[in-house]
Amino acid sequence: MLARSASVVTSDICDYEVRRGLLLASITKPNVAGIDRLDMLQEFIDFLPLTKKVMKEAAQLWAEARSQGMQTADNKNIDADIIISAHWKLLAEEYPGQYVVVATKNVKHLRLFTEAREWKNIKF
Repeated sequence: MLARSASVVTSDICDYEVRRGLLLASITKPNVAGIDRLDMLQEFIDFLPLTKKVMKEAAQLWAEARSQGMQTADNKNIDADIIISAHWKLLAEEYPGQYVVVATKNVKHLRLFTEAREWKNIKF
């Protein structure tokens, strides 16, 4: 996607999910080197912050989903998919007419609330 001059952004919640897994792995396997790669990724893509606006939108999406019987995670879970969906919704509103898509390997929950595609299947 970067090679096609697409703007690629991600959420700080994605950094959190990947980073915590890498940190845990580095405790059990000290030679895990993914943290440096994750940090270098910030040179190529923007990490969108978890602002008050994003979190309010996520809370609204979460409540609406629950009221309609759509549950993407346990009620006590922070539900990163909903936070990613809120970021997507706000970006789509900010850039009307632009193709805003969530590139992922797991479209199951994200496609309930976003335009989500397997990253390798996104066409420009």
